[in-house]
Amino acid sequence: MEVARMDPRARPDARDPASVKEIREAFGRRCWIQYMPHAGAIEVRDIGWAG
Repeated sequence: MEVARMDPRARPDARDPASVKEIREAFGRRCWIQYMPHAGAIEVRDIGWAG
């Protein structure tokens, strides 16, 4: 999550084509998160464990 917090828009955009909300995804060795960047922060929408 620290990588996503440092540069939230560096990760791939994962929103549906009809969505107006910006949703990004970040993957680590053990988990993944979907989040929405906001001014100086991120809002985590979903988190999961790999494996």
